[in-house]
Amino acid sequence: MIQRGSEFRKWDLHIHSPYTVLNNQFDKLPDGSPDVEKFIQKIKDEGISAVGLTNYFRFSDDDFKLKDRLNEEGIATFLNLEVRLSNINKSDELFDYHVVFGNEVQDDIVKNLLGHLKANIGDDEKSFNRLSKTEIEDKAHIPFKDLLKVLNSDRELNGRFLTGFLSRGHGSATSDSDSKNKAVYEDICINSDFLIHSSNEVNITKDREFWLDKSPHIRPLLQSSDSHSLEQIGSKYSWVKADLTFDGLEQIKYEPEYRISVEKEKPTLKKDELVIDKILYNGQDIYLSENLNTIIGGRSTGKSTLLNSIAKKLGRELNGDSYYFENMDDFQIIWKDQQEDNSRQIEYIPQEYMFALARDNKKLKDLVGSIIQSKEMNSELKKYEQNCATLHLEIRGLLDSYKENQKNIHELIKPEAEKQATQNRIKTYETKKKELLNASEITEQERDLFENKNKELQLLKTQKEIHESDLRYVSSILPITFEVESLPTTTTPSQDLRVKIGQITARLRDSVRAQQEHEIRIIKLEKESLIKAIENKISDIGNDDIYKKCVEAMKNNSEIARLNSLIKNEVDILAKIEAFEKQRDEFDKVTEEIQKEIISKYKEYSNIRTELLNNFKIEDDNGDNLKISVKFSLIDLEAEFDYINARGRSKQDFIEKMIGSFEEVVDSIFDEDSLAFNGNRDKFSHIEHFFTTNFYEYSFEIEYQGDKFEQMSPGKKAFIVLKLILEFSDSKIPVLIDQPEDSLDNRAIYSELTKYIKKTKKNRQIIIVTHNPNIVVSGDAENIIVANQQSDNSPNQNGKKFDYVNGALENRNNDSTSEFILQKYNIREHVCDILEGGEDAFIKRENKYSING
Repeated sequence: MIQRGSEFRKWDLHIHSPYTVLNNQFDKLPDGSPDVEKFIQKIKDEGISAVGLTNYFRFSDDDFKLKDRLNEEGIATFLNLEVRLSNINKSDELFDYHVVFGNEVQDDIVKNLLGHLKANIGDDEKSFNRLSKTEIEDKAHIPFKDLLKVLNSDRELNGRFLTGFLSRGHGSATSDSDSKNKAVYEDICINSDFLIHSSNEVNITKDREFWLDKSPHIRPLLQSSDSHSLEQIGSKYSWVKADLTFDGLEQIKYEPEYRISVEKEKPTLKKDELVIDKILYNGQDIYLSENLNTIIGGRSTGKSTLLNSIAKKLGRELNGDSYYFENMDDFQIIWKDQQEDNSRQIEYIPQEYMFALARDNKKLKDLVGSIIQSKEMNSELKKYEQNCATLHLEIRGLLDSYKENQKNIHELIKPEAEKQATQNRIKTYETKKKELLNASEITEQERDLFENKNKELQLLKTQKEIHESDLRYVSSILPITFEVESLPTTTTPSQDLRVKIGQITARLRDSVRAQQEHEIRIIKLEKESLIKAIENKISDIGNDDIYKKCVEAMKNNSEIARLNSLIKNEVDILAKIEAFEKQRDEFDKVTEEIQKEIISKYKEYSNIRTELLNNFKIEDDNGDNLKISVKFSLIDLEAEFDYINARGRSKQDFIEKMIGSFEEVVDSIFDEDSLAFNGNRDKFSHIEHFFTTNFYEYSFEIEYQGDKFEQMSPGKKAFIVLKLILEFSDSKIPVLIDQPEDSLDNRAIYSELTKYIKKTKKNRQIIIVTHNPNIVVSGDAENIIVANQQSDNSPNQNGKKFDYVNGALENRNNDSTSEFILQKYNIREHVCDILEGGEDAFIKRENKYSING
């Protein structure tokens, strides 16, 4: 028989026997007897694996025979005795109650019990097995305490039964007519094992929620058909994850949530290609559960060898000291879709892997990065990167303009003559010329007019020279260029991003060039207009009669002519000096404006960081307060500024100021003159490096239950790594884990790990090697694989070096006379023998909800 541990099967523990005493609507044969074959076939057709064959107060010999027939047909059959308690319910009706007997309990034991149980018939008592149909229908009832006393004292029965009552709406089976009945109801709840339900989907959902979450007495709730006819069979049922045994059924007491489903469809993982069905090796088939498989065994028994062999066969890289089977050609992995495909993916977490990953920041960041991608939060990071790249380009363009402007300043040729000395010489020559003119035939009035005209003329010529120089300069300006280099990024940009950046660059270049051409054209027109106006004024002065008279007189005077020549030469020199000063002032003004714009642009990085901080956050879906957010920190400034000369305190002061007052450094970087530089670096290259570097890098901050990852103990870090690998990933591929408890450091984390595994196994196949009983028992492992290596003290069948046996926690199959260790003990015995604290783990699990306590 295929054994893969506990599986969900369709159970209906409240199907009335076709021999039921009351309300019997089952099909009959011509002779009036029940059509048993139809009854059996209907159960088989509905795919029901286990039934509670129900009758009121007693079972007939025909009931016992039918039970045997059903078992022969492969339908696990439990006798369900339905009685009426003397206690009343909320509707002031007598309380219906059920006793489900173990399917291995012998018929005679049940028959004897029915003789010991006494029903109240008016003022009399009568054994259950002697009740008439009329008495059962109208009068019979039994006090709850009397029923419980007989059941618990029956040594032959030996506790192989479960008790339960009907749930009538979110815990409202209780009576509110008086406090006495409430106390009785409380007593019934405490001393009952389950609730049985036959209701619609809405009620069953609400009732299940009540009995699992809100009731002070947590109890399993079973949906059933309460069938009294063939048509009702299969209409309502429960999916129970258990072996088809009483030990299997008992598991619902310990795991009322995970062992029962009231959905219409069987709970199962949706994709067969994501579930390993079985392992074939050395002539043995090891079947796996699609949920939690635990591999246990003593030291060097082959438990990790089996796990490692699965990983290796599926292409995972193993550590050098990891063992796997020698003949891997004989090792096969069959998936649930019955394909043998070794290219399929698994998640493999070897021993100590979580601990090692928790210490490796790069690998941890890569892990978080993969989670971000799976959660589609990488769009926020891409937006951040794109914003930074765009800002970098804009600053790069401004720096190019700044560099070009600085180049123009350096290329300005300062005239050799000093301005004040030139002005003094002009004044001296003018004075001498004036003295000569005073001695000529020209009147003083004409001479003054000439002097004024001449001064105006010289000024106009100076202005014309400046404007012509400006015109030549703007005509020589080349189109602004863009250089895209050293873009800040934490990852290699995708093709899509590179295209987008290229488009941004092109748009910026075209826009800036068009604006540049427009502004230059306006400046040219202005300069040409000014030059034309000056030329007209110069012409007007030259055509003035008095001016011409004075010019003619000076031509006749060689000394005046010489002075005029000297004056003209000095005026030309002065014009060049003033043109130089004007251009220099304009360049300085542009420099100041570009500096301000660069600083302003660079500060936009702060806004981009704030936007990412506000918009990026990942939280788990299980309410465990596991969060991933981003934080920003300064990069390694020592490495970034390795070109700054380290002699003295200047470099250290600069870096300390960046750490403490970053914004102040940004504001003052252009005025910083205290730094010395190594090699061919200079102040401008320092400025350029500063503004093309985003000194803040983001990292991911992990927080769990209010604790920051870096503040956690190593063991808790390892646990968080496991949660990140499994919980935040949307992947549903099988996960293989080797002894995760070795990376954990206290019992509290063991408990958290167990809770987490119980949640995860519902959506993903887990295969885990462990020596921790909590993972196996408290984690309610569906399939326990016990490993053994051949030895004199622990022999295997057929002398196999490694052998395995597997089954559910409740599996009691064993051969106590066997000489082979795996076959000699059942699964529970193996767990208790191999795992330290295994027996305590079972006791703790079974006492969890204080049933019968």
